[in-house]
Amino acid sequence: MSKELEKALEGWVASRKEGHETFIRLFEQWGKDFNKQLQEIEKLNNGFLKSVQGNLDYIERWFAKKEREFAELFRRFG
Repeated sequence: MSKELEKALEGWVASRKEGHETFIRLFEQWGKDFNKQLQEIEKLNNGFLKSVQGNLDYIERWFAKKEREFAELFRRFG
């Protein structure tokens, strides 16, 4: 094999390896960023659930009342 061809192949291999390593680094960074976002969403969801949990009885009574009101409307006018 000629020295020029050997150097060209070595350059090509090095370029592929560098591209592969760059892709792996980017993919790992994306995974870390994605996990951070999921943790933030989970924290928001937990905060929402905690704030709603204390009001569940009120919310259920409100919906039950509205359901009765609509049932009465449909019974009268339906």
